[in-house]
Amino acid sequence: MSDSRGSSRGSSDRSSRSKKPTSGGARRAAGVRRAASGSSPSPAAPPAKGTSRTGRSSAATPAAASARSSAKPSAAQGGKGAGRTGAAATNFLNYPRAGAKNPWRWIPSLRMIAGAMALMVLAGLGFAVWLYNDTEVPEPSDFALAQTSRVYYADGETEMGQFSEINRTELPADEIPENIKTAVVASEDSSFYENRGISPRGIVRALVNNVQGGARQGGSTITQQYVERYHTGTVTSIPGKMREMVMALKADQELSKDEILSRYLNTIYFGRGAYGVQEAAQAYFGKDAVDLTDAEAALLVAVIPGPSVYDPANDPEKAAQLWDRVVSRQVNDGKMTAAEADALQFPETIAPRSENSLGGTKGYLLSQVRNELVAEGFTEDEINTGGFTITSTIEPMIQEHTVAAVDSLPEDRPENNRVGTVTIDPATGAIRAMYGGPDYVAQAQNDATQSRMQAGSIFKTFTLIAALEDGYPLDSRWDGNSPKTFRGGWTVNNFNDIDYGRVSLQKATTSSVNTAYAEANIEIGPQRTMDTAIALGLPEDTPGLGADASNVLGSASPTVTEMGEAYATIAGGGVHRDSYIVESVTRPDGSSRYAADPAETQAMAEEVAINATVALQGPPSEGSARSLRETMDGRPVAGKTGTSEKTRSAWFVGFTPQLVTAVGMFQPSADGSTEEPLTPFGGEDFITGSTFPTDIWGDIMSASLEGQEMLDFPEEVELDNETRERSTPSPQPAPEPEPTQEPEPEPTEEPSEEPTEEPSEEPSEEPTEEPSEQPAPEPTEEPAPEPEDTPGDRENIRPTEGAPAEEQGGGDNEEDAAAPSPSAVPGREDENSA
Repeated sequence: MSDSRGSSRGSSDRSSRSKKPTSGGARRAAGVRRAASGSSPSPAAPPAKGTSRTGRSSAATPAAASARSSAKPSAAQGGKGAGRTGAAATNFLNYPRAGAKNPWRWIPSLRMIAGAMALMVLAGLGFAVWLYNDTEVPEPSDFALAQTSRVYYADGETEMGQFSEINRTELPADEIPENIKTAVVASEDSSFYENRGISPRGIVRALVNNVQGGARQGGSTITQQYVERYHTGTVTSIPGKMREMVMALKADQELSKDEILSRYLNTIYFGRGAYGVQEAAQAYFGKDAVDLTDAEAALLVAVIPGPSVYDPANDPEKAAQLWDRVVSRQVNDGKMTAAEADALQFPETIAPRSENSLGGTKGYLLSQVRNELVAEGFTEDEINTGGFTITSTIEPMIQEHTVAAVDSLPEDRPENNRVGTVTIDPATGAIRAMYGGPDYVAQAQNDATQSRMQAGSIFKTFTLIAALEDGYPLDSRWDGNSPKTFRGGWTVNNFNDIDYGRVSLQKATTSSVNTAYAEANIEIGPQRTMDTAIALGLPEDTPGLGADASNVLGSASPTVTEMGEAYATIAGGGVHRDSYIVESVTRPDGSSRYAADPAETQAMAEEVAINATVALQGPPSEGSARSLRETMDGRPVAGKTGTSEKTRSAWFVGFTPQLVTAVGMFQPSADGSTEEPLTPFGGEDFITGSTFPTDIWGDIMSASLEGQEMLDFPEEVELDNETRERSTPSPQPAPEPEPTQEPEPEPTEEPSEEPTEEPSEEPSEEPTEEPSEQPAPEPTEEPAPEPEDTPGDRENIRPTEGAPAEEQGGGDNEEDAAAPSPSAVPGREDENSA
């Protein structure tokens, strides 16, 4: 072996480089060069050593084989074979692996992987033992420490109120009736008496859900639900869920099944502010838990998955469905016979008690806050006991002015007269004030967000915007004579059948000319008006919202908040923002649980919004709401009054550059099923949009904006798509030369408010572009009386859904849409004569 090695090292025959070696010699020489630095073996020399590479690559001679078998190279001797089989590890872990070729030297060996896994298992076991010993099973009394969530105004300091106090009465295990124990096991955890307290599948589902940011989920076993309630709203991390799992395991080890079940039934939330079966029995049936029938026990269990949502008072159909499910599961588990189940009847519940903390006008705000949080994924239980600090968007000063404005209405206001208002910041969508009613406890329906009223002429704004988008500028001309019959026989009248001649779109907006807007709606297409209303914020399923020609006159019935949000889109430069009332939610430890992030959509071009605002400045400055010029002390205002057919509702929706406020007034029947004509009060002969809705708006906005900068609206701009000429000729109306003399005497409610400039500046004949000083026979101080025996909106004589033939405009079919128009109806709402 030494001769071979010496020969390899000592060979200095330079001439061997010029000789052509055999292939086997070349491979051996290559192997030697890698083993010994700087030496070039002679082809004739014996192999340096018996490396495995050399042995595989050449036709080994018996001598070479003998040399390989006898050779025992050391690491110091070098060579490829020594590197692979004899290199010593340079560290304890042998990483990187000694002697291995890249990239294999960086791949851990199986021994290293196995060792690492063993260490992880040992560490995990140690952590589990520590966690088990460090975790305490909560006592039922510990749940009484759950914190009440508090709601604050936008300043973050003034408290608005707090959510329900914890009503809980703990019963000993032997006093909880067996029928509710049986029902809850059958419904919530049929393997309760066999499992060890946890459900691995439920745990994995909850962990994955929380990691993905989904709605909080609890465990599927009763034991898990019990311990999970201890951390309700405070634990969302994986370590926290692991502690809950250990807590469930420990509870199952330390407590009997009956004790776990009793604790669960003493702490679970049943809705109606009731925690535990005793309070639930009182809240739903007015009796003690021990007196519950089998049917009543099944109903209490049925509402557990969704307290309040599945309350029979809120959703009787769903409650009955879940009740039947609980009963059926008891039959399947053999706890009840089929005959016994068939004999059960769905139980009657008592009416829910309203919380005293929700009394007064603030109750509507707190209820709206709760509803919004639920829509954002919060649970009722979490809201009530999470100890959250909830900051709303409500400005206390604006809210105070809003309540004062409604409270200042005349004392002879009818008891069933209802008002809803909302004030929105158009730059953000934040609700700054809201009036939903006088007392939430006495009347839980929010008149700002839930009550619906026919829109009347405030709906013309959507036709205005659609026309601007379709290329018709503010000075485009439209036929404003009255009456006017359109194709299909649909006849439209202006107030007092005033003939305005051909009027601009801007003038038609200021005076709310029904015939001009009806013609515009037919030309652009009623579908465009409907689509525009939806784009600006009205829900697609708004009652009465359709694509019939009469939609321009306001047959749809939105809520006050929906209309306020739509007009806020105009005030916000064409950007639609969802309105919201919750700014942020903070956990007790100071971490953020929720922050508002409303969606924004460019509903129309900013230039269109600017020109629409220019047109909407007409009604508050020259038209039916011109009383605001004095109330607002000259501050620029844009908006529109509206009164539905037969004065079933009255509106004013308007805005300044800073705020948008919508006001709606209506009068429901005694049973609440229909809307009645508004009963006159406060010295008004008829209640229209230009009366108390405009007054309320002015009182809210003038006080709320006091001290703020008086900002101007942008001036009219020329749109790129404008076409100065109408694309089609206007149909020729049958003008009435003396429209103001036509009506039979019927007193109007606001002679002093009747504008002089409208009738006088628009002649009854077909005028020039803007006839200015030519008077019409229409009296300026005393508008002509109305022949119709039922008061209606001067600006808006239009159909309701399925309107009868004598009402103007149609309903959902062509025959109704072609129905003849009634005579105009008087009122201080003088948009057709202002």
